[in-house]
Amino acid sequence: ESRQHAPLDHPYTYVEASVSIDGVEFPQVGIRKKGFLGSQNSTRPSLKIKLNHIDKEGQIDGLTNLTFNNNQQDVGLISQFMGYGLFNAAGSPAPRCAYAKLTVNGQSLGVYTHVERIHRPLLKRAFGNDNGVLYESTAVDFNPDWAGGFEHKLGPDEVGRKKIQQLIDVLDSPDEGIELAIGELVDLDSFYTFWVVEGLLSFWDGYSGNRNNFFFYLNPETDKFHFIPWGADSLFERYSPIRDDRRDPASVKIQGLIAYRLYQLESGRQRYEQTLRNIIESHWDEAVLLAETERIEVLVEPFFNLGAGYRFAASLEERRQFIRQRRGEIIAEIVNGMPKWETRPADPAVMPSGEFDGFEPQADSIWSAAAEGDLKAVKEHLAQGVDINAKEDKLDITALSLAALYDHAEIVAFLVQKGADVNARGDDGGTALHAAAFLGQYEVAKLLVQKGADVNAKKEDGETPISSTMADWGTTEFIAGILQLKLDREKVEAGRAKIAKLLRQQGAQTDFAGPVGNDIWTAAGAGNIEAVKQHLAKGVDVDAKNKDELTALHVSALYDHVEIAAFLIQKGADVNARGDDGATALHAAAFLGQYEVAKLLVQKGADVNARNNNGDTVVSFTMADWGTILFIARLLQIQVDREKVEAGKAKIAKLLRQQGAQTDFAGPVGNDICKAAGAGDIEAVKQHLAKGMDINTRDGKFGMHPLSWAALHGQSQMVGFLIQQSADVNAEQQDGSTALHTAAFLGRYKTAELLIQKGADVNARNDKGETPMDSLKFDWGTTEFVASLLQLKLDREKVETGRAQIAAILRQHGAK
Repeated sequence: ESRQHAPLDHPYTYVEASVSIDGVEFPQVGIRKKGFLGSQNSTRPSLKIKLNHIDKEGQIDGLTNLTFNNNQQDVGLISQFMGYGLFNAAGSPAPRCAYAKLTVNGQSLGVYTHVERIHRPLLKRAFGNDNGVLYESTAVDFNPDWAGGFEHKLGPDEVGRKKIQQLIDVLDSPDEGIELAIGELVDLDSFYTFWVVEGLLSFWDGYSGNRNNFFFYLNPETDKFHFIPWGADSLFERYSPIRDDRRDPASVKIQGLIAYRLYQLESGRQRYEQTLRNIIESHWDEAVLLAETERIEVLVEPFFNLGAGYRFAASLEERRQFIRQRRGEIIAEIVNGMPKWETRPADPAVMPSGEFDGFEPQADSIWSAAAEGDLKAVKEHLAQGVDINAKEDKLDITALSLAALYDHAEIVAFLVQKGADVNARGDDGGTALHAAAFLGQYEVAKLLVQKGADVNAKKEDGETPISSTMADWGTTEFIAGILQLKLDREKVEAGRAKIAKLLRQQGAQTDFAGPVGNDIWTAAGAGNIEAVKQHLAKGVDVDAKNKDELTALHVSALYDHVEIAAFLIQKGADVNARGDDGATALHAAAFLGQYEVAKLLVQKGADVNARNNNGDTVVSFTMADWGTILFIARLLQIQVDREKVEAGKAKIAKLLRQQGAQTDFAGPVGNDICKAAGAGDIEAVKQHLAKGMDINTRDGKFGMHPLSWAALHGQSQMVGFLIQQSADVNAEQQDGSTALHTAAFLGRYKTAELLIQKGADVNARNDKGETPMDSLKFDWGTTEFVASLLQLKLDREKVETGRAQIAAILRQHGAK
């Protein structure tokens, strides 16, 4: 039975306990853990307390059920408290919220968020009645055949389900008249308010952001559904950690089907925009919101457990930045109306409904033994005549696949030796190799390939093992939670990269996310040299460009296919052909550290000083930060190993310099010690100092000294060297700023930390009276503008994280 037909089972049961609330004793209550995957914590769980579990009269101020969230995702402690407050202020009913300090069995668990239960008291307060029908949704939307997936809470279920099915049918119908039809079932005035507040607060895990964390109430007075937010511990965050949404609009989210269908209509976009502008004007007062964060900080800080304060401060500062920047970000985006967005939400993931508490194979079986890594038990079950290829009832997979999932290479080897079918398929068509590839279990994957696993086996949905290595992290974490596996993201991604390479070496076909259709660029990206040869034989221009204005040589360089690059050059490919951004194949290879391709291109005459349309040379592409690399790699569905990429970039930079490449350093003209300091070239700085150059000299263009140029570029080693050589750590630039102001502005945490350790004045003021703490507060638009003047490439997330860390260390050292 899937969760299409029934909601997820609750994994926890109430046990008897006693509780004291502000000195009031409740000797017999029920208590249980709560939470879905993102908030589970074995040592500091979220909790539910049922005051009337045993004593049916148990209550406090009318409340019988208390919900305490562990704030695992709401580290800054404002998401729920301020988020629900904004929903309520805007007229979208939401739970009330407070803070609580919890102690369990004498051990302090620190600050929790107490969230009002969505039940009759809330309904009565919000709607004036409580006799309607209430449902909760966990990762379920109004898709065909999913009416049973919503969890019934209150009221006549038969009435509510009928209305749900009507809404599903409407959302599955053509566009004509759909807004009116939705409005017959959903109170659109309240829905637009609910939807807009989700978008304004960037609630990536809510209804419109992730089809998750919401209640809806069939109000008997309107006979329509009204939506209520829940699980609001991930607000005030620009980007989602579970899906790549960096190219999505900032002002709206449309992952929920109702939101999606309405947004495709011009009238829907106009109504959303007007509601958004009204709410921003009436309720988004930055000064008031920031003052509230300061009040909360003072309120909760005394109750933190040891070590929690730093994470709180960093997270809170990130959310303050969100508050400062949000209005400008949205208004700039909608200045000419709401952006068009036509990508349809994917269907909900299907999983067995009974597995909310985690998958556990049948006890005392060959499958449980394989999952647990118990080789002795596996042998005993086989000795008793168990079929080695028998499938477990719940997941319909073999012991071999379970051993692969849980990374038990010894058991995999034993089962294969005893005749296990290395290509046996589960109910979804997946093999053990799919399982190993999905979780980056490299040693298991290598063993399976050696034993004859089909590297091009396809699941029912067409997914090959190599495409299993490309699963997004949110899906990976979700499935791992079901399997009760603890994952190390870096280890999984490194394993996947190695598996992808292994599979390609064994002839695996890449499910390449390039241009649609059978073309030379797809073949070049997939490493399919035979297909490339066929396209050229048919007369395709070797320098033809795809929709992204890239040649096949560009694509082969990006995907590290040396053999194809060599073949294309042999067939006359222009080694210096440019894409629409002016970049060459050598730029592409340098960006991802593809050393062998870069070496080949240089040998074949690639211009080592070629510049793209922004003036960036190939050398400067080797200096791209990891956040940018990872973002681009994910867009291209390329698995990258950070250590390998960094090593490759270093080798390419050295190769390019040996070939006379110029460093694309955007420093002041003519003042070489400043250029060298910004570039991190210690040897060059030593030479300038040996010639008598003043270590505190300012450049003629920006009025900055070498220490500030090093701080600007995050060259911590250079900063240390300059200070060692007696650079004035508090030397003023032309505008009165110090190197610490500069480091703070761009979130260069390690540099700022070093400067402070070496005596930088944390309260130094520039000519405008601004301190380093003030440098942290610049909005992103200003930051990006200044960076563009200096030709600096920034990773917004990295800058904002660094700023939060710097804010904390400045406060620790007495910054005002």
